Amino acid sequence: MLSEILAVLNDIRAEIRIIRMKIEAIEELLGEEMSEEDKKALEEALEEHRKGLTVPLEEVEREIEAKS
Repeated sequence: MLSEILAVLNDIRAEIRIIRMKIEAIEELLGEEMSEEDKKALEEALEEHRKGLTVPLEEVEREIEAKS
């Protein structure tokens, strides 16, 4: 069961990577800059990361593997 969860997490990570690449390609084609709302959201996310309020996916995977 835990191995299935890890496999799903890996699939999700791969999908997120693909989505990010597609978004970057679309932004490049459109030549659009970030909206103020997007800039604010990015700043908030970076601040949460700096404060240590985020949890890396790898950490969650290690915890799951340790429990198995």
